[in-house]
Amino acid sequence: MRDNKELTESKLYLDEFSAYLMSIDKSDSTIKTYIEHIQAFAKWFQDTNGIDFDPSIVTEIDIRDMRSYLQGTRHLKETTINLRLASLKSYFEFLEGEKYIKKIKMQSPNIAKSLDEQTYRALRRHIYRGGNKAHIAMFEIFTRCGVRNFELINIRINDFDISDRKGTLKVVGKLNKVRFIPLHKDVRDAINNWMEIRWNIKTEYDNLFFSERKTPYTRSGIWKIFKKFCEQNGITDVTIHSSRHSFCRTLLKNGVDISVVAKLAGHSSGFVTAQVYTIPRQEELEAAIETLV
Repeated sequence: MRDNKELTESKLYLDEFSAYLMSIDKSDSTIKTYIEHIQAFAKWFQDTNGIDFDPSIVTEIDIRDMRSYLQGTRHLKETTINLRLASLKSYFEFLEGEKYIKKIKMQSPNIAKSLDEQTYRALRRHIYRGGNKAHIAMFEIFTRCGVRNFELINIRINDFDISDRKGTLKVVGKLNKVRFIPLHKDVRDAINNWMEIRWNIKTEYDNLFFSERKTPYTRSGIWKIFKKFCEQNGITDVTIHSSRHSFCRTLLKNGVDISVVAKLAGHSSGFVTAQVYTIPRQEELEAAIETLV
């Protein structure tokens, strides 16, 4: 991997970017800070992806992954993270404006689709059959705790308390809001089974899950695992967020008060929960019509 000096000397258009910042009256200290943030991002990108940094191949998901890393692994303050993001925003807007790179590809928004019972059981059966205890624990946490992708990545080994009959998981969500989720028996068993292996693996990180490099997962890393299982089962229309959608939808259909569901999901109010997770699947709409006499 290149060090920061080599990154400075590579074709990242840093000289041009510095000249641009000077032209809009940024101070020397601000310019220096921006350049350091860009170099730090480039090094993180290389270390994480195992390829040379090229600003033209960066996507929105890379920026999100870095934010998760700074928040969950580095434990930086939100103000510090926002400053780094501001530096990158300015940098990429400059590159795009000068036509050095094309606009960073943004992910198109998708309406979350929950897992139907058949899809859920097919995935669960396949993952359990594979026998990877880490993957089993991930799946159970996703489907029975309703956590987001970045929340799973940032779970630490000290974030859960499990006894014979109950357990609780501490989850740090958006804006660093903390919530505590009671653990279903299947989740407790899955975590305990994985921890029998996890305790014997040496790594400098205390994350519950980590990649083959023994570093914290990125969002794309977790998605690749989930996507592989979906493809192996011929499933093409669900995402990781589908498990969160299914979690909330199932609780609501089972008669759980919407304020409780909102608390478990980490929403600021039941209004947010109602806006998103009361949306029925097409199959549910069709089934409703069939009930008409």
